[in-house]
Order: sequence, then C-alpha cells, then structure tokens
Amino acid sequence: MNRKSKYCVYSCVCFFALFLLLSSNTLVACSGFVVKNEQNVLVGHNKDWWNPETTVYVYPSEADVHGRIFFEIPFPHPFNSDYRVLAGGMNDQGLCFESFVTPFNLASFELFKPPLFKNPVDQLMQEYSTVEEVVEFIESHNLFFLNYILAFGQIFVADQTGDAVIIEGDELIRMSGDYQICTNFLQSDPGLGNYPCWRYEYLTTAFENDTTLSIPYFRSLLEYVQIYPQYSWIFNPNNLSLYVYHFHDFDHAFHFDLNQEFNKDAYSFELASLFEPSENTAPEKPETPTGPSNAATKQTIVFTTNTTDQQNDPSEIYYKWDFGDNTETSWTYNYQAYRGTISHQYKKSGNYQVKVKAKDIYGKESLWSDPLEIRISRYQLSFHPIIDFIKNNAISTIH
Repeated sequence: MNRKSKYCVYSCVCFFALFLLLSSNTLVACSGFVVKNEQNVLVGHNKDWWNPETTVYVYPSEADVHGRIFFEIPFPHPFNSDYRVLAGGMNDQGLCFESFVTPFNLASFELFKPPLFKNPVDQLMQEYSTVEEVVEFIESHNLFFLNYILAFGQIFVADQTGDAVIIEGDELIRMSGDYQICTNFLQSDPGLGNYPCWRYEYLTTAFENDTTLSIPYFRSLLEYVQIYPQYSWIFNPNNLSLYVYHFHDFDHAFHFDLNQEFNKDAYSFELASLFEPSENTAPEKPETPTGPSNAATKQTIVFTTNTTDQQNDPSEIYYKWDFGDNTETSWTYNYQAYRGTISHQYKKSGNYQVKVKAKDIYGKESLWSDPLEIRISRYQLSFHPIIDFIKNNAISTIH
C-alpha cells in the first residue's frame, strides 16, 4: 500500500472515530469478566449502550457449523443510519465474546499477512471452540482494514476452559490467574483514556477477595457496576446455560438452555419482547417542542420536550426527532427525568416544522407531537420581534 492510500484510509478511520465520539451523547460503560476454578467457569457482562433496539439471532448447530446466538445493536455510522453490529454472543462449544468501546487505537498494517475486511466474529463463532484458536486466527491476519471497528473498540473472548483474551487491535491481553476483567480502557496503554476506571477497580477488588462462581454473586456484581445497560447476561460455557437481564432490571431473568435452542430452526426476536409487561402502554404524546421561533443557518439550536408514561420510569424513555429538513435522529436517550433535549443546525434558510415522538424500553411508541414552527434565515438578525413590537404598540395606541 502506498503512502497516499495509507493516508486516505487513516483519515477515514479518524473521521469515523470522531463521528462515534460525537454521536455517543450518552454514557458507554460496559463491563465484562470471566472467573474459573477447578470445577467450573462463569462469564458476566453488562452492555451499557444508548439505543434500546437489541435484536437476538439464534442459528442451529449444523454438520460443519457451530450453533450460535448473537446480540445485535444499532451502531453509529456516518454513511449508514441503519448500520448494526454483532455486539456479543456465544456458540455451542462454549466460546463467547462481547465488544467494548475504547479510546482511539489504530491497528498497524502488516504486509505479509492476509487482510481482513469484514468483522470476523461470525466466522470465529461458526468455526472455533477455544480462545487459543481465536488468538491464532487474529495473529495470522492483517487487521489494518478492520480499523473501522477495532480503532475505537476491543473484543473480549472467553471459552469453556476458562481461558480468555482481550483483543485490542494488534495487542492481545491474555488471561493470567483465575479471572480477567474488561471495561472501556485499553489495558495495553491505559494512558490513552477512560482510566482510572472505578468499575474495573471494584471488580478487581471483589475477585481478589472472592471468586465464588454463582449466579447470585455475579448478578450482584453486574448490578453494582451497571450504568443503565441495555442488556446483561451470565453464561456458563460448560453447560450452555444463559441468564439474560433487560435494562438494569436484575430481579427478572430470562433463562436459555442453549443446548435446546441450538437444536431449533434459525429464529430471531427483539430482546425487549421477552420482558414487556402485559399491561404496558406507549408513552403519552410528547408536548410540542420548545425552542426559538426563528434562528440563523449554522446556528446551534436547542429543542426540548416533555412526556409521561404510566408504566415506565422516567429513565426508560427515548426520543426520536424530526427537524423538518429531511433529517431525523435515531432513538436518543437523555439521563433527565421526563425530559428530551436535542440540538440541531440548519444548513438552508426556510420554514421548518420540528416534531418528536417517544418510545419506552419495550418498543412501544407514542404519536408524533404537534410541530414547532421555526423560521431559518441566512443571518442571525430577525425582524419578527420588531414587527411584533410595532403591531402591539399600534394596537395599544388605538385603544
């Protein structure tokens, strides 16, 4: 690859990484860990993410292909608003993985290794059984063209023997001892960001004092280090027992016996559908957005709205905005009680209608709000307040 081509790829990756950081307007704070003893292995994970649309895919065991289950989530992409990634999963051999957002870390270009262009996790889960096999595969390939995912993320892999590895681009952090922990900093270079990490420190202290392998203990750890996860799971890779929790509710779990699931035909479902109460209803139609009635092009404008939900907590409401200029947000999450806040810039002058709708964590959507009308001009100065002032004073003079 010549210098110009490398520069173009590097620029694209940097742009994508910057886009991810700017798009992640809510907290990303995943936690994962594996613990082993002489008898067993247990793995736990929190997926702290801002989009509630998690889809689960289950594929059966076949002659030369392992059965596998995947958790797929929407992922910010500057050129594809519908882009989704396989964020985590496990196969019928007890091999499991989860992905974590990290500070920017570019994988190098290794000339004499075959390049990888596509996220390899599906291939790995179809073909491999152990961490050692995954490590061999990763080390034998050129990861440079995977920087669109690896440059700002890492993959945590564990197997039924209790072996584990964190894949940080070119760096592989192998498990040593009876446990391994993964959060959102790069253990090969903590100085790049997200460190110190209180979740990592808490889990380290916990496992230094107690490596009990039990569902209640792992559940208590996940609950303590969670920050509104979209889902959490506890997995026993030896008997393929999987407990899944939804949106920081650790009082209710859905149990999968993956031995049975991998003997079924392929199927998929929305994760939230497993947990939705029968009496659940959609949030109320949001209030008409508040914001200025006029503004200038390229001016940052803040809009807010408000809604209520009879069954769900204020922290369980998401908003989608339509700004009237052929742009619409994905579902956004704000850590504010019954309050949706968003900012936007208009590129062209004109009259626009801004509206918003709400959705709860189970997927129930409200009606669109009544619109807020906003006039966008090329310049900051608007004559509407002056005209209103003249009109009001003229009326008062007549009276």
